[in-house]
Amino acid sequence: MKEENKKSFRILSIDGGGIRGLIPAVVLAEVEKHLQKDNSDKRLHEHFDLICGTSTGAILGIAIALGIPEKNLVEFYKENAEMIFPKWYLKVIPRKARVFVTSIYSNKKLRRKLEEIFKAANNDVTPTLYDLKTNVCVPSFNGNTGSINVLKTKHHKDYLRDFMLPAHEVALSSASAPIYFPPHSFSFNNEHGSGSNVNMIDGGIFANNPTLIGLLEATDKLGYDFGEIEILSLGTGRGKHIIKSHWLPKQFFYWFIPKPRLLDIILDSQSQITEQYLLFLKRFSQRHGNDFGYMRVQYDLGSDTIDLNASSKTDIRRLEGIGNELTKQNLNEILQFLKIKQ
Repeated sequence: MKEENKKSFRILSIDGGGIRGLIPAVVLAEVEKHLQKDNSDKRLHEHFDLICGTSTGAILGIAIALGIPEKNLVEFYKENAEMIFPKWYLKVIPRKARVFVTSIYSNKKLRRKLEEIFKAANNDVTPTLYDLKTNVCVPSFNGNTGSINVLKTKHHKDYLRDFMLPAHEVALSSASAPIYFPPHSFSFNNEHGSGSNVNMIDGGIFANNPTLIGLLEATDKLGYDFGEIEILSLGTGRGKHIIKSHWLPKQFFYWFIPKPRLLDIILDSQSQITEQYLLFLKRFSQRHGNDFGYMRVQYDLGSDTIDLNASSKTDIRRLEGIGNELTKQNLNEILQFLKIKQ
């Protein structure tokens, strides 16, 4: 049971989903606007004790933890969609069908843009995870060692390295989805230390919905009971993937280019199974009188899904509209949820 003198531990979790990160960005912008009616100086990150974000959710989570206003993040997606995901055939046509030997997109412009906006939020100094204003967990897969990584701020005595990593490099490490972007390698040398990370790829391959990572971090590492935890989990839209009857070599383009359906299915399925795990754990904790708070905000795209690399003005307007509809349906409940903390 929750101790009377112990505050609840509140977690924000944001799924991966490429450009569909615009959906939770719109929801959170409206949430932040309403929360600031009570206190105009209080940023969104101050309402959470831990933020977990994967891929596009990592970009949002780190930005929020730096104190960047959520409305600015909405504009980030709207203004940079075509820069991040240019028309795929512009990548394929040049230089001897290089699509077969590399990724669809380069990550160089995205890396520069992330460093730019993160520096601007940190007095024009490139921030590391140490500079974040809220505890953060970011899943990424280490292709150099073949192991899952969860990159974390220095919120536990055992965490001795990740806090040194530049924030934009961590975000890109989690957002480098296979096929879409190349594996991300980088070196760093700052006041905290130096080193390198090699071949980091999208954490969505094992934790596209990072809610379970947040729950385990709070209980196993930080010592909170289930009954002390409140989780707000935001999805980026759930698609309905219909699989054709045969998997044949001639269907390479169907599965991978220009819409990497196979990866999309993996990411979406991982998010869905994590939802099921959380609901099971909630039922289990309820039976034992130690229930945790859990609110999932997700939109069902059905078979009319929006690709992770969509960038047309029509798709952007649709994503913004979905975010607005989710806000309309869930805002009151989210605000009540965020005011639970004692």
